[in-house]
Amino acid sequence: MYNENNAPRARLLSLLVAAACAGVSVTAAADPTITLTAVYAMNGGADTDAVAEQGFTGSDFYFNKSDAGSNVFFHTYGSTGSTTYFGARASGGGTDFYASTSALYSGTYTNTSGSALMLDFSFYVDGGETALSGVGDGSANTRLQIRRNGSIVSQGDTLIMQAAGITTCSESDIGALGNWASCSAADAGGAYGAGGSYMVGLGLVAAGETITIDYDIIATVSGQGIVHTCGGGYGGYGGYEGYGGYGQGEPQPTYQCSDFSGIARSGDPFGQGTLNFVDDFSLNATAVDLPEPGSLALLAAAGGGWWLSRRRRSGGAAG
Repeated sequence: MYNENNAPRARLLSLLVAAACAGVSVTAAADPTITLTAVYAMNGGADTDAVAEQGFTGSDFYFNKSDAGSNVFFHTYGSTGSTTYFGARASGGGTDFYASTSALYSGTYTNTSGSALMLDFSFYVDGGETALSGVGDGSANTRLQIRRNGSIVSQGDTLIMQAAGITTCSESDIGALGNWASCSAADAGGAYGAGGSYMVGLGLVAAGETITIDYDIIATVSGQGIVHTCGGGYGGYGGYEGYGGYGQGEPQPTYQCSDFSGIARSGDPFGQGTLNFVDDFSLNATAVDLPEPGSLALLAAAGGGWWLSRRRRSGGAAG
């Protein structure tokens, strides 16, 4: 019922980041930032910016709201200090819900070493999950994505969908982050992200070049739960006269409910979220020996001459 769209941007949080660069110089052109977003809708209502609704201006965003049998919940955060960490969680349940949230880390970096470098971005990601449960139709999606100058370098993208009683689990993965979560089966109702250390290659950075690194954690859930009969069955131990309980073997009441729900979450990258890991992340740079422009021109001329001589000899033989 709802379409995933770009949420309004929340307050930018400046983060001071240390770069460990294996003996070569890579400097930050500007302090990195974290941007938090959260959008929700319930029971046919319009998409609502939860950050603006709550008037949020901090770094640790909690939001919980219920309406006529539906509910949404967010916990999205970005923080700095002795450790740097961020993450995003969206949950929802009931008859009609949509919740999407993002924690976007952005920074620009300049190679000031005077020679071309190969850059590796190393960091830690906490465990997470993508899951649906109950009776209804909907989806849950968790996406971790790293971009260089807007182009995707690595991505872990897990999607759980449920429709007409059929559940599917699929992945759209690129590079190292593709190992974050895997579907245990094509019809799995949940997938769980593996916490641990990751390294993503950012490719070649020329001398003097500035690149932008974006790392986005996006969590989205939506669904329409089917109202059905819940409860019933027979009671166990613990029902005593005078307390309104149902004793062993006594029938329990039934009621109408919607038990459909979804969750998508990941977070706590870089410093693992604890004071024991104070290295937020590292940019590991390796110098690359490239031919001088003059040498490249000579190689090109030599290659062209070889090709022409081969062509002449081939032409002569054909004549």
